Amino acid sequence: MARHTDEIDDPSPLAGARIDVAARIGWLLRSSRVSAGVPLREFAARSGGGLSPATLSRVETTGRRSGAMAAAYERALGLPHGHLRAPIDVLCRTFAYAPADTDPYVPEPTLTGFTEAVDAVQSAEPDAQDWLRFAEYHVLTSFGMPAHTIRPLVVRLTDELGRAAGLAYQLRYEALSKLRCSPYADVVGQAIREAVEQPGMQRPADLLSAITELPTPDLVTWCGELLSDESWVIARAGCLGIQNMRSVGGLRRSDWLPLVPVYAAACDAAVGDPLRQPILSATLAGCPPEFRAAVRSALTGPLVEPRRAAAWTRTRRNHHYTYAATLAAEIADGHAGEAMLARLLFEVLYDFRATHVTTSSFLLVASPFADRVREAICRSALEGPDETTRHGAAFAFANLMIPFDSADPAPWLASDDPVLRGAGLSICGFAGVPLERGLLHELVRREDQVGYEAMFAAGMSQQPELAELATDATLPASTRAAAAWWQQAGGRIVR
Repeated sequence: MARHTDEIDDPSPLAGARIDVAARIGWLLRSSRVSAGVPLREFAARSGGGLSPATLSRVETTGRRSGAMAAAYERALGLPHGHLRAPIDVLCRTFAYAPADTDPYVPEPTLTGFTEAVDAVQSAEPDAQDWLRFAEYHVLTSFGMPAHTIRPLVVRLTDELGRAAGLAYQLRYEALSKLRCSPYADVVGQAIREAVEQPGMQRPADLLSAITELPTPDLVTWCGELLSDESWVIARAGCLGIQNMRSVGGLRRSDWLPLVPVYAAACDAAVGDPLRQPILSATLAGCPPEFRAAVRSALTGPLVEPRRAAAWTRTRRNHHYTYAATLAAEIADGHAGEAMLARLLFEVLYDFRATHVTTSSFLLVASPFADRVREAICRSALEGPDETTRHGAAFAFANLMIPFDSADPAPWLASDDPVLRGAGLSICGFAGVPLERGLLHELVRREDQVGYEAMFAAGMSQQPELAELATDATLPASTRAAAAWWQQAGGRIVR
C-alpha cells in the first residue's frame, strides 16, 4: 500500500543516540486529529478561529512543542485534560536534547481555580485529571501549598501511581514528575524513598522513574544500593532509575564513577539469575562508553548479552522490523500514522533501552490506536515468530498498562514459558480479574516472575485471599510481606 501523503515519520537510525522527538510530537497530534475525522479547516474553527489551517499543518509537520497548542487539540477533539500533553512532556523530559516548550500550558491563575484543584484531590476518589490540575497549579502558577501541607497529598499520589492503568496511570505519573521537577522536589523525593522502602513493596519501578526525572549524585548512590536489594523487583527498579538518569542528563561524569564497583559487584552476584542478570546487562549497554568499559574491566564473571532485535535497519532483511511494520499496517488499516506506528512498535517489542520503550509506550497509549495495539501485542506474545518477539510483547504490558475489560489466564498458563505465563497473570491484574483460589495459592509460592504477577493479579483485584497469604507461615517471608503490602495499598485504579 502506498504511504499516506500526510505521513509523519522518525527517520533517525533505530540504534542511534538520538530520536526525532519533534516528529513524534507531530505524529501524536496529527494521528489524533485525523482519526477523529476532523479536517484542518474544521479543526481551526473548533479551536476558536485564532489559528489558520496552514498554521495547524505546520505545527503537526514540524512537531512544534507547545503545551497550549496540545491543550487546544485536547479541547477541540474532546479528549481528557492532559491526554496529549502528558505523554509529550514525559517524552521531552526523558531526552535532554528535546525541544523546549514554546508556549507552555498554564491553568487559569485564579484563587478560585487553585482552590477547586486542591479540593478535588482531597475528595474521596480523585481522578487522574484532578491530580494533573493539582500539580499544574503548584508548578505553573504563583499558587502553592506549604511543604508540610502538601506532603500527605504527595504521599497519596505516590501510593496511587503503581496501581493505576492507562490514562489514569499516565496523568498521575505526569503529576508526580511535574512536582518532582519543581520546588517541591524534596517533598516528592522523600515520599518516594519512604514508599520504596516499605516492607513488601511491589510497585517500585514507576516511582524510581519519577524520582530520577531530576537526577542527583545522591540518587546515583541510592540506585546503586538498590541493585543489591534482596528483592529482585527493587533491584530491577534501581536499574530503570539508572537508565532514566542516563537519558535525562544533568550529571557530571565524576558523579557516575562511584557506581562502577557497585555495579560490577551487582553483575557478579547476579550471574545465572534470570530475574536480575538481563536487566543489569541491558542497563549497562545503555550507559556511557567509559562507564561500560570500567564496569566490564572490574567483572569477575560473564555478562549475558541483552535481548536485542535481529538487526537495526529498516530493510526487509531485518525480519523484526518487518514484523513491526506488518503489525502497524494491520492496526492503521489504511489510515495515516502507519510509518511512525511501525517505529514505536519496533521499540516497544525489541529495544533494550527502557527510556525508548517507556516513552514509545506513553505515545501509543495516548494515540487513537491504543486498543488495537493492545490486541496486537497480546497476539504477538502468544503467536510471535520467535522468542525475542514473544518475550518483547510479554514485557510490553508492564509499560503499556492499557486496561483490559476482561481476561482469561488459561491460554497463557498453558504455556511452558514462564515469561508468557507471567504476562497472562499481568493482564488479569490490569483487568481486575481475580484468580481461582487454588491456582493463586499454588502460583504465589513461586519466587519468580510468575509468582510476582500472580500476586499482582490478586492485589489489583483485592482478592480476599490476601489476608490468608499475609499470615500463612508456610509461605516465604517475602511472599507474606507482598500480600500484606497489597492489602494496605489497595486495588487497581482506572480513572
